[in-house]
Formats: sequence, C-alpha cells, structure tokens
Amino acid sequence: MTTTATENELREALGEFIAASGDKNSTGDERRTRVAAAFERVMNLETKLPADTHPMLRHYMERRSYQKAFDFLNSGRPETETPQCGH
Repeated sequence: MTTTATENELREALGEFIAASGDKNSTGDERRTRVAAAFERVMNLETKLPADTHPMLRHYMERRSYQKAFDFLNSGRPETETPQCGH
C-alpha cells in the first residue's frame, strides 16, 4: 500500500492518541491535555486526506474506529485487499 505524507502523519497522530488514551501514569489533567491535543491533530489530518484515500481508511475514520485505522495504516495491505470490519 502506498501511503501519502498525510496518511503517514495520520498514522503518527493516531499512535499518539492511542498511547495518550491508554496512559495510566499521567495525572488526569496531563492525560486530558495529551488526549485532546492528539485528537485535535487526528481530526485536522482527517480533513486533509486526499480524495483517493482508501475507502476502508475513510470508513474507519468516519466511524471513529481509530485503532482499526491505525492498524490498517500499519498493515501494508495492498489497496485491492479489503480488511475485515466488524460493522
């Protein structure tokens, strides 16, 4: 799968969001700040995805299935292969 610069940035932002969401070592305020910043970055990058973005990635992002979107971006699947979706 060929990824764009925006998709690479999105993968990084999703990783940050997932890590911040699961961080049990930060205080409540620190964690909320990290989660909010990462979420804002994810939302901003989602609006910048190119028109030819893989339909499954769009599907995951529209449904806020961020772990699935992150996994999809890390999968290296060919663009003709459709990942399994629980929806």
